Amino acid sequence: MDLRCPYCESSDLKRASLAYEEGLFRENTRTRLTGWLIGDDGSDLFVGTARTKGLHQTQASKSLSPPARWSYGKLVLWAFTLSIVAIVAFVNHVNASPPPVSSLPIEIYFVVATPVFVFLGYVFLRHNLVTYQKQYSKWERSFVCQRCGAVSLHDVPDSSGMNP
Repeated sequence: MDLRCPYCESSDLKRASLAYEEGLFRENTRTRLTGWLIGDDGSDLFVGTARTKGLHQTQASKSLSPPARWSYGKLVLWAFTLSIVAIVAFVNHVNASPPPVSSLPIEIYFVVATPVFVFLGYVFLRHNLVTYQKQYSKWERSFVCQRCGAVSLHDVPDSSGMNP
């Protein structure tokens, strides 16, 4: 199959996923240091080790990153944090106000926050099941022109022959 760049008509195209992976450099190194230390209290031996893990990425690879799913953990963490802040603010209000103090503000917060949290959970679920799948499918069909750097979409049959 002959694929061509729609901008410069070059046939030198590379899958975006491959170009993305080529721009990632994973690092996993270990270092050991041994030596003698001589001081006022006499000589001593010191030994040290270090381990480095990292990831380096080119700018081109960053621009070709696959779409990301939204994290449910972050949603729960933000909801928990907001609830704790609301409770602390309410407790400070109760301590600063003379009795009797109404618990209506905290009740309203939880009555409003629960449906908002459920709605946001639905939005996250919909994004991860529908929007993310569409974006990922589009990313898998993307090619990068090696001549001009343009990204274009092409319908290419799966190499395993399983694509309908």
